[in-house]
Amino acid sequence: MLFPLVFVGYFGVRIFASKFIKLVALTGAALTFYAAPEYQALPNQSEASPDHKKITSPILDAINQNTRGQSEGYAYGVPRNFAWCSGAYKPPGDGAPPSDFTAVTGWGQVYPEVGSPPYSNPDGSIMVANAKTFVHLRTTREWILVQDQATDDLAGAHFVADFAKDTAKEMRVKALPDGSVALSVPTAGFNAHFWPRKRGTYAAGSVDAVYVQMDMRKDDPNVKLVANVGADWWRNSTAAYVRGFANNPGAGMSNWIELSTQWSTLRFYSGSNSQIQADPPPQLAASTPETHPTIIRRHANPSAPCLSRR
Repeated sequence: MLFPLVFVGYFGVRIFASKFIKLVALTGAALTFYAAPEYQALPNQSEASPDHKKITSPILDAINQNTRGQSEGYAYGVPRNFAWCSGAYKPPGDGAPPSDFTAVTGWGQVYPEVGSPPYSNPDGSIMVANAKTFVHLRTTREWILVQDQATDDLAGAHFVADFAKDTAKEMRVKALPDGSVALSVPTAGFNAHFWPRKRGTYAAGSVDAVYVQMDMRKDDPNVKLVANVGADWWRNSTAAYVRGFANNPGAGMSNWIELSTQWSTLRFYSGSNSQIQADPPPQLAASTPETHPTIIRRHANPSAPCLSRR
């Protein structure tokens, strides 16, 4: 049974592999969670319902990805009572930053999908491209780009799926000629968790929301993977990670998206659906059915433990 220390707050505890603590503290992201019993996958819990939703614009896709209960599958090894087990989650206050904080980082994570067969191809890869983080200025209502994969490398590791036991493995991160990166595929019991090396910065008290967007795909059709994206606020650009999240409370995370060999755009925003519609970031502001192709999203079986045991 896994009973990590519990912090009553955003998700719970953040535990990192000791060999990666320095890297995480210097560069960015972390995942938080509630203490939980040992996870056991149940059969067929990621089967698709007959319903496939046609989404006609990126802003509607963003809302779908950030509305609880709309995940396309579930991540193997995430305990059912972790607040983010079923996907989209925001802490109280809709993920707004503390008033005296001055930094943020977007991040992504990829897991084997529940119900998928074991996978051990060492050459399989997850491609990540166009990762960007924007912050929303409180007074001018502008969205400002603060992290961009085009000018900053990605870092990360294969953390144990529930982030317990201070366990992680090295993750292959290979830059590709088109500007994307190839990450090694996580094996069962681990994830691929990554973020930009440099945190985005802003003036204290000037920001009230964050938006993260990146493209992902896999290169092997035989592996089944789900991914989501999110963000953490940081006290400043160099603050170290400390237990209790005093230096890096989470802004939240999106639903699980099933990866294919075609590019898919993953999106997370803090704040409410009405706020993002009223004042969308640049990537969503001009989205119309005429300028963007229809996006097809499916929904995982709603009887999955993550959705039925809250």
